[in-house]
Order: sequence, then structure tokens, then C-alpha cells
Amino acid sequence: MRANHKTLSFLLLTVFLGATTVALAQQSNKENSPYNRFGIGTLSDNNQNNIRGGGGAATAYSDPFSVNTFNPATYSFLKLTTLDFGIEARSRNILLNNNAVKSSTATFSYFYLGVPLKKYAGLTLGYQPISSMYYNQSDTSLVDGLGNTASSFQGSGNLQYAFIGLSGQYKGFSIGANVGYAFGNRSQASSLDYVDSVPYAYIRSAKYINTASYGGIYWKGGLMYQGDLSKDRYINVGLTATLSQSLNMKRDRFDIAATYFQDATTQIVDSAIDTVASVTGEKGSLVMPAEYSFGVHYGKWAHWDAGVDFKYSDWSKFRNFGLVDSVANNAWRLSAGGEITPDPANRKNYMSQVTYRLGVYYGNDYFYMHNTQLNYWGATIGLGLPLIKERLSTQYARINTALDIGRRGTTQNGLAREFFVKFSVGVSLNDIWFTKRKYD
Repeated sequence: MRANHKTLSFLLLTVFLGATTVALAQQSNKENSPYNRFGIGTLSDNNQNNIRGGGGAATAYSDPFSVNTFNPATYSFLKLTTLDFGIEARSRNILLNNNAVKSSTATFSYFYLGVPLKKYAGLTLGYQPISSMYYNQSDTSLVDGLGNTASSFQGSGNLQYAFIGLSGQYKGFSIGANVGYAFGNRSQASSLDYVDSVPYAYIRSAKYINTASYGGIYWKGGLMYQGDLSKDRYINVGLTATLSQSLNMKRDRFDIAATYFQDATTQIVDSAIDTVASVTGEKGSLVMPAEYSFGVHYGKWAHWDAGVDFKYSDWSKFRNFGLVDSVANNAWRLSAGGEITPDPANRKNYMSQVTYRLGVYYGNDYFYMHNTQLNYWGATIGLGLPLIKERLSTQYARINTALDIGRRGTTQNGLAREFFVKFSVGVSLNDIWFTKRKYD
């Protein structure tokens, strides 16, 4: 029986890695958001799918069979070695100036390996995206003194994080930290073209190109208390803190001017292109914001859990090569959600072993432009589908899914409103490692 479980786990891993390869190959069709031009782009949801399905209330969430990297203090409560990884698909509809644009993508979400160390400590290795950036926009307008003009903006990039986490507990109190390397790159270009038809047609163009790479040590700390209220009831209280930190940056900048001459058929017959200015290897820093969170969860062991979470980010010190870059002084998010497993011990009724999740959230985004603070809200649902469930033999496997539907932004003051749908799926595998079995 154990060999069959190992075979099933291997097949699950193989299928999942194949799906991940397909998802990554589909990134050419990326989410196109006008807000991605600013700050570090759209922040990624790097919570595991079991937390996503519950509204993202992560600070005090603890499951002995899953890894919660949002609060590294939870690692010491792990009971089994846990391998957790996921992918997601996203679709975004944008309304801007009465024009609607739709885009979508599929990406890798996270990869975590958590290992309990004896009884009161835990270790985690992980990789997760922090943010992503992609936009491709254009506009035309009539400018006094220039005539008809066309402007365009393109950009792409990402910020990622690879880390190791460690935590330890004493009498229900736990402390932990993630320490790792944050790294990424981005490429941005903008251009302005205008046409003059006297005495003959020609196009004048100004283009600005900026490419950058960044990297540096990045860390996060957490605290948690887990207490028994009765024989089968518990309460968790959690705190996390990430101080403002700087990543090293290096960028290249090019300013290009060009003139294209056209004939009567609008075909370009001549051109003059000149690099007006260029700077290569320029060094600077990307100053990341501080972030703090507080959460409380209450539940019945193995049956249900409900929690609330508040996260605050201080963006007042954010700088991109010394520039504020259209971000707000602060951002926050309030999340609430829960999960229920009707009867986890009922082996005859599969649906009673499934975990059902539900959640909501609301917050202020970190973008601030046109004297407007952007906000967002959403609702989530999720399922935890058991595949292998033999707790006595220390093997456990689940597929976790989450659906997130929400809205961000506003159409006021010339801004954009976004309606988004995110669907994520992941696999969680559990077993005991580093222990010699007496029987097989």
C-alpha cells in the first residue's frame, strides 16, 4: 500500500510540473494593466491556495499539514514534512475612457518545502513572486503647436524571492523569520510621435528606453501564539513585520530622436535616427516599503476555522532610483474568512472529508495618482480535496483550489477600473522524512 502511495505522489508531481510548464509557456499573453507602469507593478498573491480560499487571512492561520510562509512563526507547528506548490490563471477586464480591454495569463504561483525539526521547531525553503509588471498602451491626441500626436508605453518585468525560513516555539509561543534574496528585472519604453505634412509628410519621434535589474537580501519576521481554549477548541494570535529594505539596482537609459520621411503613399523613404543621451551601468537602489500585519483565528481542531486579518504597508519611504513613482503614503487590507470540514473521519462519504472555504477582503491599493487613492475588494471560495488520507501511516495529500473575484480602481479622474478573476490550483503532499521506519 505504501508503494502505491509513493507512486501516486510521483504521478501527481509529474502532472503538476507538466501543467506548470504549459502555464509558463503561455505567459506571452500577459495581463495588461495601466497601473503596472508605476511602483513595482501588481503585487502577487503568494499565499497558498488553502489561505487564498479563505479571503487571504494569513497572519494567524496555522495548519499542521500546510506551510504558511506569510507568517514564518507558523513553521514550528508543522507535524509532517510538507511539499506545496501551485499555479494560477488570471483574467482582467479594464474600463478606461469608455474603452474596455481584456487580458489574461497563466503563471507559476509558489513552491514551498516545510520540514518539522523535532517537536518545537520548523524549517522552510521557498520560492515566490513578489510582483509582476506588464503593460502595452497607446493613445492619440491633438496638441497645440504639434498637431496630431501618438504616444505609446510598453513595459515588462518581475520581482521574485527565494528564501529559507526557521521558527521555534515554547509553550505555544513561536517566533520565526524568512531570510533570502529578492531579485528581478524590468524593461520600460515610452515614445511620442507627431506628423507634419507641410511641405511634405514626415514623422518626428522621441523615444525613451529604461532597463534595470535589482537584487538584495530581504527578510521578514513573525510571532504567533497558539492556545487551547478547551479540549477541542483553539485560538491563534499572530503578528508579522517587514521593515523597509533596499535592493541594489543597475540600469541603462537611452533617449532617442528620429525623423521618418514619407512619400505620397505613406511609405518611409528616408530616416534620421540619433541617440541624444545614454547612460549605462548606472547604480542606485529600490527601497521597498515596510509592512505589518495582525490576525486572530478561532476554531475546532480538524473541523473548522475562522479568522480575521489586517495588513498595513508604509509606502512613504518607497523610492525607485530616488523617485516616489506615483505611490501612496500607505496601503492596507482587511480580510476575513474561514473553512469547514464536515466530518474528516468519515471514510465512507468523500464529500464530508472535503474542506470548504469562503472569504472576503477590502483594502486601499498602494497606487495614488490624479489626487485619487485607489481601493479594491473581492470575494473568494475554495476547496481542499483529499487524495491520500492515512494520518496513522503519516501520509496525506490534497489538491487545493481557490477562486478570487474582485474589482480594483475607479473611472473617476481619468483613471481605470479593473474587474479580475483569479483561479488557482495546487498540490500539497505530506510525509515523514529523516525518520527510520521500523516496519514497512
